[in-house]
Amino acid sequence: MQLAEILNIRTEFETLTQGYTMPCNESDINTIKWFIENGHRSNSLRDGFDDAMTLAKKIKEFADGCTEEIGDRF
Repeated sequence: MQLAEILNIRTEFETLTQGYTMPCNESDINTIKWFIENGHRSNSLRDGFDDAMTLAKKIKEFADGCTEEIGDRF
């Protein structure tokens, strides 16, 4: 996945989750992880929830891949 693509996905996630109940309205990796684990509790009936969850998983997958690549270099 290219950097531009992941940034577009992140922007789409932020747009979809605007107004959702979350610890903060950002898309840093901690918020993404929180959303994947806890977001369903108060957001599962909101419009776009399934799409937001799919995007969150893509973002986390990308972040995990970057962490593995960096870890392999050291």
